[in-house]
Amino acid sequence: MELNIAAFVSSSASNGPGKRAVVWVQGCPFRCPGCFNPNFQPFDGGSPVSPGVLADRISVVDGIEGVTFSGGEPFCQAEGLAEAARRLKKQGLNVVTFTGLTYREIREKRRSSWNSLIRETDLLIAGRYDRLLPARHPLLSSSNQELVHISPHMEGRIQETGIEVEYIIGCSGEITVSGFPVQGRFHGRGGAGKKPCHIFHG
Repeated sequence: MELNIAAFVSSSASNGPGKRAVVWVQGCPFRCPGCFNPNFQPFDGGSPVSPGVLADRISVVDGIEGVTFSGGEPFCQAEGLAEAARRLKKQGLNVVTFTGLTYREIREKRRSSWNSLIRETDLLIAGRYDRLLPARHPLLSSSNQELVHISPHMEGRIQETGIEVEYIIGCSGEITVSGFPVQGRFHGRGGAGKKPCHIFHG
C-alpha cells in the first residue's frame, strides 16, 4: 500500500493546535470553486511513499505534538493514512484530519477504510469549502464546515492554532506559504484544508 503525497512540512503552527507536521495528499474529487490547492485536485502527480516511511519521517521531528492530514482529500487515501496515524499515535502524537466530506457522509457510507481513519483521528474538520460563506474561525475555511472532536484530547485547544499564515524559507530557498491568508490579500482560500509547502520526498 502506498500513499500519494502532494506536499509535506515538518513543523507548522497554523494547521491545528500546537506545532504539528502536515501532510497534503494528492487527489480530490470535489473541485470546490475557489479551492486554495487546485494543483492537488488531480489524482496523478504527487510522490509515492509507504505509510511506514511517512510515519518514520514524522516521528523524528523534534518539538511537534501531532500530525495534520490535508489535501487533496485524505479520505481518498484513508487506509494508508490510518496506518501511518496508528504508528504515530503509539508514539504519543495526536491527529487532525481535514476533509471535504461531512461527518454525516462518513458515518452513513460505513466504509471500513473511512472508519479506520476516523478511529485514528482526534479532531476532524469536515465539509466542502464554500467561498460564499467566509469563516473567522482559525481552522475553518468556510462557515458551513464543522469541527468534530472524535476524541477528547483536543477539546478546548482550538485557539492554540497560533497563526493564520506562515511563511517558511527552506534550505534550498523555496518559500512555503501555509494557513489561511487574509481575504483579499491572496486569491482563493479553502479546499479541504490548508495551503501547502514543499513536496515530500520519502
